[in-house]
This record gives sequence, C-alpha cells and structure tokens, in this order.
Amino acid sequence: MPDSLVLGPAKIGDAPAIANMSRLLIEPGLPWRWTPRRVAAHMKERENLVVVARDGRSLVGFAMAQFGTDAVHLTLIGVAADRRRSGIGRQLLAWVEDSAMVAGIFRMNLEVRAGNREARSFYSRLGYKENGRVTGYYSGIEDAIRLTRDLRVTASS
Repeated sequence: MPDSLVLGPAKIGDAPAIANMSRLLIEPGLPWRWTPRRVAAHMKERENLVVVARDGRSLVGFAMAQFGTDAVHLTLIGVAADRRRSGIGRQLLAWVEDSAMVAGIFRMNLEVRAGNREARSFYSRLGYKENGRVTGYYSGIEDAIRLTRDLRVTASS
C-alpha cells in the first residue's frame, strides 16, 4: 500500500467524485441514484459519516454510513477498480466500524447486490453474516442480500 494513502472525512467538494465513483463502480445497470446533489445532502446530515481515501490528490475510495440508535447502516462503499485488493476497502470499513463503536453502536448493517460475489466474499471475510434477501431492492432490477455484523465479535482474518 502506498505511503501516500490518507483516509479522512470527506469535504463537500468531494461529492461529485464520490457520485461518479458510485455510478461507475456500484450502480452500473441501475438508474443513477447517488448523484452529486444526493451525496452532498447525505454529507450534510448530522447522523451521517462520509470518509474518503486519497492517494495524493486522487480520490481512490470512499465509504458512506448512516448512524441510527441501534445500528450503523453502511450506505455505500467503493474503491477505484485499479486499487481493489490493496486494503483500501478494509481500511474504509474499519474507519466506519471504529466510529460506530466510539458512538456506542455495536451493529453494522448493509445491503449488497445479490450478483456481486466479490463484495459478498469481502464482507464474509470481515465477519459479516448474510441474513436475508430483498427482492427487487435495486430499482426493481436486482435483489439485495442483507448483511450484518456484531462489532463486539472479532472478525477472523
């Protein structure tokens, strides 16, 4: 992993880059829901967290989450295609999980496209358990698999 990789809170000016990454990496084949305006609105909400990974000036990853009373919902996470399998996704997810635990919340929830085997495997390796399927979750086009993790349980590496 390059020494120039830096994680930190996103800035409003990052919204267009995050939205474009979402469109290319997460939403292909679906209507574009996470537009720059929607990402910026998410960033402005007090109960939400948006963290980015930068390599120099380039945004190479991001994670977005919404903090509830009993759980944190991972809204989106994406890593540039040429930077996958380098630990960036794991670091972004750890940032969100650590933030949840600091807030006294010990459950993380998320949905993933049913056909995204790579992502499902990624989450499984980090201790997330599949606990349901939601038919047509993604704009009526694709099902979602719901996953959850009890943050009090250490994930196996």
